[in-house]
Amino acid sequence: MAVLCIVASVLLQAGVYGFVSGTLDSSGSLALSCAGFGAAAVLFNTVLLARRLRRGPTAVAPGTRGLLVAMNVVTAVTFLSFYASLTWVPATLATGVETAMGPIVIALLGLAGRGRRVSRQGWLAAVVLVLLGVALGQRFAADSAFGPGVAAGLVLVVAAGVGAPVLALLSAELGRRGVDPVYVTAHRFHLTYLCGGVLLFLVGGPGGDWTTKLPTMLFTGVLAVTLPLFALQAGLQRIDPMVAMVLLTTLPGVTYLAETAFHGSFDAVSLAQICALILVAVWYLRVSGEDEPTPAAAEPPLISKA
Repeated sequence: MAVLCIVASVLLQAGVYGFVSGTLDSSGSLALSCAGFGAAAVLFNTVLLARRLRRGPTAVAPGTRGLLVAMNVVTAVTFLSFYASLTWVPATLATGVETAMGPIVIALLGLAGRGRRVSRQGWLAAVVLVLLGVALGQRFAADSAFGPGVAAGLVLVVAAGVGAPVLALLSAELGRRGVDPVYVTAHRFHLTYLCGGVLLFLVGGPGGDWTTKLPTMLFTGVLAVTLPLFALQAGLQRIDPMVAMVLLTTLPGVTYLAETAFHGSFDAVSLAQICALILVAVWYLRVSGEDEPTPAAAEPPLISKA
């Protein structure tokens, strides 16, 4: 079930972003994300309020508040670094590098005692996925001149690429403590939409006619951010973080396929690279023994219980 949650998250994000590809500038993309993160906070806090009125207060495991503060900080750094990088780095290159880093960072954190050590098959998958992800991104950025701006953008992409697997480990810890994904989703995005709103203001805002676009922006934000990130959160809390990161490496390729379906572009070499990415992900899913979700208790704790 956890695998299906992550796959659903990938498909939903890829489908929406493939559909809107080419229609948003950097401020529009940032506005879309702020709408999605803000909607997540409103929607899932409303669900929590309804539960509280019906069932009374729900006990939360000790140490949850500290983990959620960490989730807020790492989520804000991860997503805002990624969106800021789009000023200098093509989106496909940024997405390819960010997601390709996930498995190798999980493997390195395992060596440092943060999470479970990765098997030899995991290391092989991580290295191959890094090479394929960078190659796929570079194919769409072949005409981009490398300069200080691109270098700064890539530093931000690397920050986002490190943040994503840390979020997976924090989610696994929350899963071990039995925290409801609804509760996590209700509280993990506050810093992100607040900082994102400030950043959006600094880059000039969403545009003069933003009020007429607001309903569409909110609807798209719910489809592209709110729902898929809830599904992703539910999956991350019940699965080996390495498996989750491997599955997420398929996001850039599936986005490209959705873009091709909606807008008609096609490149045979890129399609072959995408197929290779997906095959590596499926292969690792099989050899990892993740036919059923890994019990959270099987993972060494990232943070000791308070």
